[in-house]
This record gives sequence, C-alpha cells and structure tokens, in this order.
Amino acid sequence: MSIDRPLKVVIAGEKHVGKSSLVHRFIHEQFPLKGLYSTVGFEFTLKTVQLEDGTSVVIHVYDFGGEPKFRMIFPQYASDCDGLILAFDPSREETLDLLHEWIRVYGRENESVNFLVSTKADLGVTLSPVKINEFRNTHQIDEYFQTSAFTGENTQRVFQLMAERIYKKPKRAM
Repeated sequence: MSIDRPLKVVIAGEKHVGKSSLVHRFIHEQFPLKGLYSTVGFEFTLKTVQLEDGTSVVIHVYDFGGEPKFRMIFPQYASDCDGLILAFDPSREETLDLLHEWIRVYGRENESVNFLVSTKADLGVTLSPVKINEFRNTHQIDEYFQTSAFTGENTQRVFQLMAERIYKKPKRAM
C-alpha cells in the first residue's frame, strides 16, 4: 500500500554543518567520499521508505544552503512542508544559536513535525543537554538526534521516524 502524496521534508541550518552529507547518507546509504560542495539555494532528492505498517511513502527532501542569503527563499519552498529538520554542528555552538533565525523565518513550527539534529557524532563533541532542551522547548521540537553521516549513526532513523510522525499526524490529508 502507498499514499497518494509525497511527504515534503526540509532540512535547514548554517553552512558546513553536514546537512548535505546527512541527506546523501540517507538517500544512498553511504558516506559521500568526494564531491560535496556548499549547496547553492537548495537541492531536491527523493526516496521511498516503508513505514512500520507496510505503507510505502515517498519522501521529498529539500536541502537548503546554509548561507544567510538563502533564508530569503526558504519560506517559499518550506511553506507547505510536512517536516522540518534543523541541523547543527556540535563543535560550533553558534550553529545551534543561529537556528533561532531559521525558525523565525520558517514561522510554521506549529504546523509541521520538527526534529533537531546534531551532526558529526563520530567526532565525539556534544553540547550541553540543558542548552539543547531549552532550544527544543522554545521551538516545539518533537525529537532530538545525534547523527553521523560518516558512520551512519541515526541517519536512516531520523528520516524514518520523521515519515512515521508525519503519516500519523491527525491533520494530514491522504
């Protein structure tokens, strides 16, 4: 069984936090060994996943460039998304702080499923759980994950759980 409409998931955050690597790992199930560059504007990819109940869903992933100038186009492409993944690099605390601006521009956190993702878990750097929980509580973030595109830690789980949550969300029209 499959649903009629694809699930639209947007991933946002500052440049060089690992958003494209995370998406590449999810789509291709391997670490991108070469050829990654800063995303200009956004990149679009898709993948079909199987939910726990056997339903197949297509996830459209919009990977936004992390430079401030791309925040201007962000609301246009994120306005009808079902899920938002906010990514930050735990070795650069300011990348978590700057997510407040991405949320402000987004302005739809009450309508979508929202995840916070710390990238580069393989490097062993973490931020204060208090700071992360404060961010989650302030912005109504549904889940928090530590991920690593290098090792694959939680990369499939983030998108799988995102799809499950979107699919089960009561307001969703199928």
